[in-house]
Amino acid sequence: MSSKIDLTLSDDHKSVQMTLSGEGTEPKVEVPLSLEQVTHLIAVLGRVRETMLAEEEVQPIEGARFTPVTRTRWALQPEARTEGSVLAFQHPAFGPIGLVLTPEDSDRLMRGLHLHQQLRQEQKANRGKLN
Repeated sequence: MSSKIDLTLSDDHKSVQMTLSGEGTEPKVEVPLSLEQVTHLIAVLGRVRETMLAEEEVQPIEGARFTPVTRTRWALQPEARTEGSVLAFQHPAFGPIGLVLTPEDSDRLMRGLHLHQQLRQEQKANRGKLN
């Protein structure tokens, strides 16, 4: 079975119409969804995807395509199980996300952020200087 999925956002951006077009004699199915239902569907699909990938090795992030998130709120809090930290943020497409950082990951992140800060300061200091 194969079906085409179409999503049509309402004019007021408050709901979406999901249309599943069946093949051959299969009927077309239309499902209206609120923002809350879309958020729930995304979460359920995410858990299904996570389960499907459970036996797979986590792919390297280097070279992977991703969409940066710039409009968000975030928080950092301790994480007891790993004795690390959780970086939680509001992802506009997926809702609240939490990334667990082990103490080693936290150290690596701090070194990287410190390096980026130094690079920004050096670039700022060199602006306007003649060679």
